[in-house]
Amino acid sequence: MERFCLTKKKTIRVNENTWIVFFEEQLDFSPGQFIMLETPKLVRKPFVLGYWEENLAVSIQVKGKGTKWIVEEAKKIKGHGPLGNGFRRDGKGLLIISPTCLTMARAFEKKMNVDILVGSKSPVLFPLGYETVVGDENFLKKLSDLPEYDWYLVSGSRGMEEVCWEHLKGEEVYFSLEEYMGCGIGACKSCAVFTKNGVKHVCADGPIFRGDELCWS
Repeated sequence: MERFCLTKKKTIRVNENTWIVFFEEQLDFSPGQFIMLETPKLVRKPFVLGYWEENLAVSIQVKGKGTKWIVEEAKKIKGHGPLGNGFRRDGKGLLIISPTCLTMARAFEKKMNVDILVGSKSPVLFPLGYETVVGDENFLKKLSDLPEYDWYLVSGSRGMEEVCWEHLKGEEVYFSLEEYMGCGIGACKSCAVFTKNGVKHVCADGPIFRGDELCWS
């Protein structure tokens, strides 16, 4: 795991509570991998790696003091990574994501044949360049009318994961899981999830898992 310092270049607001944070530096990583960013209290938070406007970037939903500091105040941010396992599939895939995963989608577009569907609970403030549906009702309607793909990858809230699983059960579908984690390397065990193959850790075994491997109830 590499340690480095990232220089924040700029931010743009995506919707009510989500921003894209651009960095001056570049990193070599595979789609699906993530980094841990440090906040002033040394609390590390995981963010999936990606790009926006050809810059290294992460999408951040402001949930508390740490994420607010990264978006509003930070100039230099200590980081650790890339972490986790990259993802690679042949064929045509569909990424179903929330705005918190927009930059990840750019990373997938660079390496794989994918379409992108964005589901947002609140209005998006600028054109994303991807098909975007706003609101739960519109998102459910869209899920019921999806074309066939070779595989699907879902990355968003737990609610989005569950409703997508209900609609896509039986297909080749994967989920990029988000869990609280302290270290990002499998030492603290805080990101453990129960699967049909036993306890797995999102940081070391994931973050992407096949849907039929996960325990949904």
